[in-house]
Amino acid sequence: MLYSFLAVLWLVLFATPVYAQEPAQISEISTVIKNIISILAPVASVVFLVMVIYGGFKYIRSRGDPKNTEEARNVLQYAIIGAVLVAASWLILLLIEQVTGATVTTITIPAPAQ
Repeated sequence: MLYSFLAVLWLVLFATPVYAQEPAQISEISTVIKNIISILAPVASVVFLVMVIYGGFKYIRSRGDPKNTEEARNVLQYAIIGAVLVAASWLILLLIEQVTGATVTTITIPAPAQ
């Protein structure tokens, strides 16, 4: 209780002011969505790889036990379903890119300001 009070007191006494920036524009939202989508695809592939390795390890360690074998099979099955869903969503984004001309599958990371 005392630590909570001291933490609040610290924040009240030593808080630095935050100044608002210019409001976001609608065009910036599309850029944010594009960047999130472009980052999620590689992350999903890494997660898929980790889940396949985990499922394979679990399958090997099951040693014929039906319950453990079923759990390992479910892990592998869900990993494959997830990869198919990510691939399908990526293909839908490519279709949107072809139809509308908007680049929704590429990302450019700006260089740090100097």
